[in-house]
Amino acid sequence: MNKLSSRKTCHLLYNIHMTSNTGITMDWIKNAKVSPFTTIFLKDGDKILTVKRSSKKQLHPNKWSVFGGKVEPGENILNSAKREFLEETGLTLKKLTLKGTFTRMILNTGYINVIHIFLAQGYTGEVLKESDEGQIMWRYIKEFLNDSETVDHLKYYLFQLLDENSDFYTGIEIKNDIENLAYNDNREHFNGRKINNVPYGK
Repeated sequence: MNKLSSRKTCHLLYNIHMTSNTGITMDWIKNAKVSPFTTIFLKDGDKILTVKRSSKKQLHPNKWSVFGGKVEPGENILNSAKREFLEETGLTLKKLTLKGTFTRMILNTGYINVIHIFLAQGYTGEVLKESDEGQIMWRYIKEFLNDSETVDHLKYYLFQLLDENSDFYTGIEIKNDIENLAYNDNREHFNGRKINNVPYGK
């Protein structure tokens, strides 16, 4: 992250704490539970494989989403993504590309979730007819994004990630159970470097 983006994020965090009394403090950060996750988008033409999450799910029940989950002890990110996708869909992925990370700070629960986002292409096997995750369905990308029942944070980055030539995505959101309080990502970082023609590694 460049200095300007870093300053903006720090100023943003400070203002949220000072103006809305959300309780973001050094102690909050130190005591928060930081968890690594994976999220996988399997693309086939203008469709992606999605799931309407079961009503029994604690997180995002009855919402449309994609696949992934927590990284388990001893796993690397890539193997975790492959395992989660196979368990939840019955499909073995042929190609996975890490396209970005999304960090979500959930103030009222004390969680910081760091989501590693993959774009998948090609697979073997057949989609499970029944899944504990919910109803699995291929959906048109635009339809999925415009659905009010789609999990909210996917809309921040889905279109960018589905572009094979897109820049690496890094985003952060601060929220509570009710609403999004702040969001920022690294578009400014890349735009600034492109405008100024900054060489790689500088």
